[in-house]
Amino acid sequence: MQQIWILQESGTCLFHQKYDNSDSDENLISGFLSAVNSFVGSFGAEIKWIETDKYRFVFKMSDQLIFVACTDPSEHAPITYKRLNRVADHFNLMFSKEFLVSGDPIPIDRFKKIAPTVRRLFGIKEETRRELGTHSKEKVQQELRFDSKEARLMSFIRYKRRVSVTEIIRFLRISDKDAESTLTKLESNRFVQKMERPDGTEHYGLHPVVRGAF
Repeated sequence: MQQIWILQESGTCLFHQKYDNSDSDENLISGFLSAVNSFVGSFGAEIKWIETDKYRFVFKMSDQLIFVACTDPSEHAPITYKRLNRVADHFNLMFSKEFLVSGDPIPIDRFKKIAPTVRRLFGIKEETRRELGTHSKEKVQQELRFDSKEARLMSFIRYKRRVSVTEIIRFLRISDKDAESTLTKLESNRFVQKMERPDGTEHYGLHPVVRGAF
């Protein structure tokens, strides 16, 4: 996941968090997401997700609130939707509906308490945002120094977009042990990330931080 929004139907943003290094305008996008949801709702329908060439926005409506996750198009949308649904459940438990509709000014900072729950449900490590702030594109490019196995594996993942361990062993002709150890090293250094397929199996893709630099 790259970003998440929790909005009121009016477009007021209660919570927003970035997990990538984009410079998008939070308020502009919040208004757009609310408008899209209202437009689709005017036809008596509920939007599930919209997709561009670079991003997918997954929507979940719950008690007059809009939960939106921005992900890479390669991510499995139904899994993202299920995780958003769990975020909505936790949010509704943490913050009463009466508090939101009382008419009193809403202290937005109060909703930051949902952040650890979002990270946990989406499997995002707490230090990711801090690291993203220090990893400019130039710095990432300087750090892309690999041995031969790592370089081959990174090139293969970049070409295929997402691969399984079985595919790595088969096409690169390396041992199970070498594949696992190389993936572990690249994953720990935030060069690749592990993702989940619809059937529960795992695959790997480039980490968002390095996708544009490699």
